Amino acid sequence: MHYPFSDPRPVPGLDPEVDRLRRLLNDLEQIQAGHHPGKGDLSKAPTIDSWCIAERRTIALAGVVTDHPTIPNGRPVCTSDLWFIAPSLGYARTLSRLYALGNRHHLSDRWDFQ
Repeated sequence: MHYPFSDPRPVPGLDPEVDRLRRLLNDLEQIQAGHHPGKGDLSKAPTIDSWCIAERRTIALAGVVTDHPTIPNGRPVCTSDLWFIAPSLGYARTLSRLYALGNRHHLSDRWDFQ
């Protein structure tokens, strides 16, 4: 995110970005400490099905989403920046939110990670 700004006054317009990054940091610190999302967390998270790693200017996930708070079920999506992925634990954390991982797209096998 780039905000051109030329003077030292406060920038309250950054509040949503700061809040989003703070939530991401909290989740990453929990993961770092070994506290991975549980079934309850994943049941509240949107599920991304037929997913694969996608490239934009950064790495993201692409797939079909269900139970997203603002995107209709069954719609193809490309997520915000991918920050953490744990396929064996069934989740990914993007800049914006936690995703439960559904089935992996069959063409995504070129990405060798577990």
